[in-house]
Amino acid sequence: MTDAGRTNTHSPTPVRFRPNAPEPLTHEPNLFELFQPEAARNPLTVIPEVAYELPYRRVRMLHTVWHGINDPDAIKRCLLDNAQNYERPRLIRRAMRSTIGEGLLTAEGESWRTQRRLMAPVFSPHAVEAFIPLFAMLAERSVDRTPGDGGVVDMAAEAARVTLDVIDAALFSGEAGVAVGGAGEQVREMIAGGTAVRLSTLFGLLDFDPGRAQRRARAIRSELLQRLEALIRRRAEAVDPPEDFITRLYTAFAAEHSRAAAIQLTLDNAMTFFVAGQETTANGLAWALYLLSQDHQAQTWAQEEARAAWAEAGDDPTAVLERLPYLKMVWEETLRLYPPAQRIDREALGDDELCGRPIRKGEIVTIWPWVLHRHRTLWDEPDLFNPENFDPEAKAGRHRYQYLPFGAGPRICIGMGFAQAEALIILSRWLAAFRFSPAPERTVEPVAGFTIRAEGGVPLIIERREG
Repeated sequence: MTDAGRTNTHSPTPVRFRPNAPEPLTHEPNLFELFQPEAARNPLTVIPEVAYELPYRRVRMLHTVWHGINDPDAIKRCLLDNAQNYERPRLIRRAMRSTIGEGLLTAEGESWRTQRRLMAPVFSPHAVEAFIPLFAMLAERSVDRTPGDGGVVDMAAEAARVTLDVIDAALFSGEAGVAVGGAGEQVREMIAGGTAVRLSTLFGLLDFDPGRAQRRARAIRSELLQRLEALIRRRAEAVDPPEDFITRLYTAFAAEHSRAAAIQLTLDNAMTFFVAGQETTANGLAWALYLLSQDHQAQTWAQEEARAAWAEAGDDPTAVLERLPYLKMVWEETLRLYPPAQRIDREALGDDELCGRPIRKGEIVTIWPWVLHRHRTLWDEPDLFNPENFDPEAKAGRHRYQYLPFGAGPRICIGMGFAQAEALIILSRWLAAFRFSPAPERTVEPVAGFTIRAEGGVPLIIERREG
């Protein structure tokens, strides 16, 4: 390993621990098991052990053939080399549209290409850098409101709140009206309710009664849509609107679409970034603190680095990021163990071959980052928390397509740079201010829906550091 990020290179090698994860099944799940409430609530509980050992698995479920691939070369062909032959399955797009509309995440073909082109400048490195002082200010507010008296705090809830602050301030100039008390919980309810429908849809149950949780999700979504649409219409009519994300997005769409179409596209993408942007970053922050709370040495190294970075940066928070090499390793390892999305599905538009097996038109290729990132043939001790997996030497020897926290190929997440800068700024401020320890007799359970979240939150003992 290199010494990147270590403040004290004479410190002992930490004892690695195994973070919480459902135990794999010892057999292939049958249809009855797949339809059990626990499987619908958390698909991670029905992944068999062989999935973590084989490069390829073929499963027929009802009327659909699924090809599970964990071979990096095959993944590269699907997501990059022959990406034009694979699109997100229609059933999944239909379910996702019920929550986030026809934005960048659900669009295909020319609609996707146009949206991606128009939105690229909004997430350029230069544009992201301009947000860093705002990240720093909101991180400082989070530090100020977080008790550090040795009590237990749910840091998943605080992560949701600070990331909503970021979304509301950075993307909507604080006018969306969502960065308030219970808003984070409402967003989680909306996502969780939509996920239950999505899982049923994957099995072809298009007429499934969504139930109380889904009715609640629709109500929250309706209220959020009304707020965002009103904001977008105000921006469309304003003579001199704030030059933020929503204004730039509407202006870009209005240059090539009618006013009504531009408003709808802006609305759909605003919803996309509320769901995909806020929830995934919030979960990553919570998981990072959970992991560091269990590894005293890793937390010490990250804390020393964070305090030094902020001290050296002075009044320029943009100088902090380049001084956080070890914390960046921690963040990347966090996304290995708890990737933002647990699976990537693609429908074959024509016949192909992956892993030496035929793929027929209409069949589904599925890539599970949760499985890929823990695959026995691709990682040493894959179930253990080890930031050294991402030191420069280790990264140089790894296949690009065995680590996919933000996807890959043309459809790699457009907000990846924004999310990483936001996360590192917030994490470094938290670590500089607090010491995090596990809450006694409290477990953290990963549950997979739209994202991989910690069910019941991430309760931690928080102590304010001296000096």
